[in-house]
Order: sequence, then C-alpha cells, then structure tokens
Amino acid sequence: MQVVIKQLKNILVIAAAMGAVGCSSVPDNLVVGEQVNLVNYQQASQNARQVLGEKARWGGVIANIKHKPNHTMLEIVQYELRSNSKPKPGDDSLGRFRVYVDGFLEPKIYQEGRLVTALGEVSEPEKGKIEEQEIYFPVLKHSVIHIWPKEKEVKDNDHWRDPFWPYSSRWYWSRYHYLHPLYMPNPDREKPKRKKKKAVQ
Repeated sequence: MQVVIKQLKNILVIAAAMGAVGCSSVPDNLVVGEQVNLVNYQQASQNARQVLGEKARWGGVIANIKHKPNHTMLEIVQYELRSNSKPKPGDDSLGRFRVYVDGFLEPKIYQEGRLVTALGEVSEPEKGKIEEQEIYFPVLKHSVIHIWPKEKEVKDNDHWRDPFWPYSSRWYWSRYHYLHPLYMPNPDREKPKRKKKKAVQ
C-alpha cells in the first residue's frame, strides 16, 4: 500500500507541475509584446473613446454570429480570463461585446456556447438590442479569435471520481485490485479456469 501511495504522490506532483505550465501558456495568436498595456473590458465599457485603437484581449461564450460580405461578427458574453487567457464561465459577467473578424468564420464551428478569446483593437461602441432591451456593445475590430477545445465530459457512471484528481477512479481501483487481490478481489478480472482431472479408468 505504501508503494501505491508513493506512486500516487509522484503522479500528483508531476500533474500539478504540468498544470502550472499549461495554465500560464497563452496561445500564440493571443500573445502581445511585454510593453503592450491591454485595455480591460470595464475600461472600454465605461469610456471607450479614451482607449480607441488600443489593444484589448477579452473572452467569453459565443451568443450570436452574423456574416457580412467581408467580415464576421461575433457577439460574446464576457467572462473573466484565466492566466492562459481562457475564459472562466460562471454566473458573473460584465455584459456582452462584439468582435469583428476579417473573412468568414464557419458557423458550424463557431457555434453558440463555444468558449473563445479575442485579441483586437477597441473601436466605437455599437447600439443594439437583447430582446427588447437596448444596450451599447463594446467593440473589437481587426481581431483574431482563438476558439477553445470542448472539454471532455465526465462519464455519469464514474461515481467515485475525485474532482481534484485528473484520472478516472477506475485507474486507482484497478491498480489496487492488482496489488491486493486477496483483500479486495476485482469481479471484473477473469478467474483462471481450472482444468478438470480426467477420471482414471
């Protein structure tokens, strides 16, 4: 058992180190120079004219997509970004913003609900509606978009899964059964079939 615990600790240390590296790694298309001061969403929503033309990096969830002859517009529900610029969806949002991208974005890929992060230039806010409510949308133009991969769904029948453990609970129990077959037999492991003795004639 001590061997198993030691191995689990080593795996956790490695996973934590890899997670720390991964979390701080911003995708290449969203990287800016060290001297660039990015405008946050709140600055642009309160007084966009003071920061017109400056760089901003915002993210969130796609709420709408519209195509024009030479560009695509994404309407995005704003969420706070992690250290790697990935949005953190939740119940807290400062509002919505619009992003204009040159060319065509495939609507089957850039679907409602997908996580995206945009890097672009702050432009004049635009007046629009959400149902019957009129609002002003902060705007990014000349933007690049990073769409984040869909997160893998956890299987519903994995009842023993620890949310802080990166692997399925089956990994641990299958190994435990292998190392301790006498104390906790695994019903899924096939028992060796005994050969029947032939009767002596």
